[in-house]
Order: sequence, then C-alpha cells, then structure tokens
Amino acid sequence: VNLSEPDAPAVMELLRQRGVGIEAGLAVVADAERFVALPGHNQVLRILIEIDIPDLSAALDEAHGIAAVLERAGVGRPILLHGVDTTVWPLVELAHRQRWSTRVGLEDGKTLADGRTAKDNAVIVAAAVAIFRGAPVVAS
Repeated sequence: VNLSEPDAPAVMELLRQRGVGIEAGLAVVADAERFVALPGHNQVLRILIEIDIPDLSAALDEAHGIAAVLERAGVGRPILLHGVDTTVWPLVELAHRQRWSTRVGLEDGKTLADGRTAKDNAVIVAAAVAIFRGAPVVAS
C-alpha cells in the first residue's frame, strides 16, 4: 500500500482486519512521516522504499531521509529499497551496505551498472547478486 495514496491508512486498516499482510510503500519523506504516525505501523510485513527521483543525489538524500524517519520512530520491519533507471545500481549498493533487501529487473532499468544494456532479467539479477556477494560483476 503506497502511503502517497490518500486512502492508504483506510486500505491498510481494511487489510489488517482481514488478516492480509501489508507492504508499506514509501516514496518520499512525507510518506514515511505519515506511516510512522499510523497506529500499528510496526505490524506491516515489510517496508518498500521506492525512489522514483532521477537525480542521484536527490534520490540518495530521499532514501536516507526516509530511513532516518523510520529509525527515529523505532520501526523494526524489513526494508526493500529500489530505484529506477539511473538510480537502480546506486540504490542496490545502498541496500547492500544497509543490509536491506532490493529488487531489480528490466521493469526498473535496462542497463547494468557500467552502462551496458542488459540482454535480459537474468543478467540484471546476476549483477545485483554479485554486488551483494561482494564479487566482481561478470560481463554478459
């Protein structure tokens, strides 16, 4: 449930009442602030930090800002971080450093960290796995 949506709290409550697990989607600091103000915010299954800001510096600032809001509120739920296009790989690296999860695929970006076009999802996923394993990324 994306917290940027006006009805997000009501949708989350309906899902909670029905026993449906919730992934809270946070795109900007204001979403994180709204999320931590909700009763039961620590009951979500996972937090998705989904940054859709093309400027890398601004995207990193937003991700760090969201994380700071969550940390101040004592939120202890798993986090999945991902970016789009130019921010995919820097945010994969940030997720690795923070020990968060990530996701990658052609939906998020079509290039590898070195700028080459990926031939398929498998190559993109392999590159992300290599980052998480600390291994050099093999060209394909």
